[in-house]
Amino acid sequence: MNRMADLARIEDDLARGWAGAAAFGAAVALVLGDRSWVFTHGLARPGQAVTASTPFHICSCAKTFTAAVFSRLVQDGSTTWDTRVHGIVPEFEFSDPAVTRDCTFRDLATMRTGLTRDGIAEWGIRQDLSKAVRLARARHMGFVSPFRSAFSYSNLGYIALSLAAERLADKPYPQLVQELICAPLGLADSYSAGFTASPDDDTAIPCLPIGGEPMTVRDLTGPNSEGSARMQLSGRDAAQWMRFLLAAHDGSDVGPISSASVRAMATPQIAVENPDIRMAPQAGAGCAYGMGLFATRWHDRTLLRHGGGGRGWRHAMALVPEAKAGVMLMASAESPLVDGLALQLLEALIGREPADWGTAFAQAATGAARVEQERLASLFPADAAMLPQPLRTGTYANAVTGEVQLRVDESGIRLVPADAPDFRAKLQPLGGAIYRLDFDEPALSPQPLDPPFRLRVAGTAAAPVLETSYFGGLRSTA
Repeated sequence: MNRMADLARIEDDLARGWAGAAAFGAAVALVLGDRSWVFTHGLARPGQAVTASTPFHICSCAKTFTAAVFSRLVQDGSTTWDTRVHGIVPEFEFSDPAVTRDCTFRDLATMRTGLTRDGIAEWGIRQDLSKAVRLARARHMGFVSPFRSAFSYSNLGYIALSLAAERLADKPYPQLVQELICAPLGLADSYSAGFTASPDDDTAIPCLPIGGEPMTVRDLTGPNSEGSARMQLSGRDAAQWMRFLLAAHDGSDVGPISSASVRAMATPQIAVENPDIRMAPQAGAGCAYGMGLFATRWHDRTLLRHGGGGRGWRHAMALVPEAKAGVMLMASAESPLVDGLALQLLEALIGREPADWGTAFAQAATGAARVEQERLASLFPADAAMLPQPLRTGTYANAVTGEVQLRVDESGIRLVPADAPDFRAKLQPLGGAIYRLDFDEPALSPQPLDPPFRLRVAGTAAAPVLETSYFGGLRSTA
């Protein structure tokens, strides 16, 4: 194939993709064999262009780094994947004592604990609380599937892996990432931004469309999310990271972790039931999770990937080991087009006619959002013809979310969580017992694919309960 023509097409596809995704800034790394390219777009922050060395917070794509760090500790004999978690991180207990007793680091890395994603411990707790305090909320959380029976995505599992790594090595996790991964690979721009390392003024910042205009917003993912997120990665470092993963998967032991360890990360450990298009873009191919990587079949080859997202972020890494090809897109945007664009570029790299994956991903995301929105509308049905049911001010609480105050000020009735200040909101009556949460935080400004955040007044006048769509039932403490 004509490489120059390929690159010209890639640049054209990127230009259209960033316009469609309304990306404020972006970096793209492409790898094919021993060659790599980095493309940049837009601004890292107002007045500062994205460069190949601009770090992006890659959100859940950090889980691949966490799996690599822990693989190195296993490789060095500091622990094993089948060591029980509770002996190292006793704060991380489950509501089922048997799961607490038997859960291993492998169970965390392969996401097969069955833990629910509901509640503030999973959504994002107060940023100044420690990882241990956040993990301790898990003992009050339920399960969506029996232990080790099914894949169940969990940020808490990877937060626990990072805390365990700190305790096993007796070093802060950012130092471990530097010493075990970044320095050996020459990742000069990249680091884990936990409590001991904060993002600097050169990093990209997230962006959302608000009021029809792109607006930079605060990053809501705090230091106690380290391990599941908080990795800062530049475009040129992303290329080097993918080159290492592809070479190690191909058998190379030149690097910080062995070929056997990387292959173990990519080996299917637990099947993903009913995978969505991001997990299995080829219909009927199935999908499984390894340790920090999803694995499926695509164009008769192995596809390894992980995505990452947050308010104002969307990222995607996709690797085809048989073709020694990889793509990583990092964008200050919140659009499913980013995931589709990664596959479109990957097809161009491996010599296939690129399909319109962006449209396919956008349609799938819109469909999934509509299903969730309709589900919650049925659980929290509003009737605008009904007079609003009064709310009693005071303190409400549950063991996962913590205390929440209902207060009245000049703007109306407000919900003020003690342990989740990002979720402060004004309550807007929708009719009857149903209220809508209008958040104060600009980063939580409503977006088309957002689930509806709802509250229902329940219980009795003497013992009221606030039933919420994502933060559980909050009981009056009066």
